[in-house]
Amino acid sequence: MEIVQLLKSYAAGRRDFGHVDFREAWMPGIGLSDVRLTQVDFTGANLSHSLLQRSDFTGAMLWRVNLAHSNLDGACLDKAILIRASLVKASLVRSQWVQADLRLVNLQGANLQGATLKHSQLCYANLSDCNLRGADLRHADLTGANLRNADLTDCQLTGAHLKQTDVTDTLLHGRCQERNPQIAV
Repeated sequence: MEIVQLLKSYAAGRRDFGHVDFREAWMPGIGLSDVRLTQVDFTGANLSHSLLQRSDFTGAMLWRVNLAHSNLDGACLDKAILIRASLVKASLVRSQWVQADLRLVNLQGANLQGATLKHSQLCYANLSDCNLRGADLRHADLTGANLRNADLTDCQLTGAHLKQTDVTDTLLHGRCQERNPQIAV
């Protein structure tokens, strides 16, 4: 599907774009809120500065995608693959990432307040300066992740793997639940 066709279909009211191939697409600043993008392929695409609130990316391939400065508040990215993706300073408030593959992702300065990241792979992810207030990180694998200056107030870390995780200057106040996290810094 061509980008022009996508925008015309969206303007006409279509909201389901599942299983579409957008590899290497150049779409910075696109506005596609409340759309269904399940199992789409955005490998290497540029979606920086985009508005994608409440969109459903379940099972999507977002390897090396650029979503820096984008708004994905309330979006669902369950089982999505975002290896080496850039979400620098993205707004991801109350987004859902259950069983997502976020290895080596760059989330520096992102707002993940209230996000659900249960059972996700965040190995060697850059979460420095992130707002993770109230986030659900239960059973997430944060091995080797960078959490410098992150705010983990009121987050849930039960069963999280934090081996070799950099937690320098991390804020852990409030009711942060960290029963049995496997911490080995």
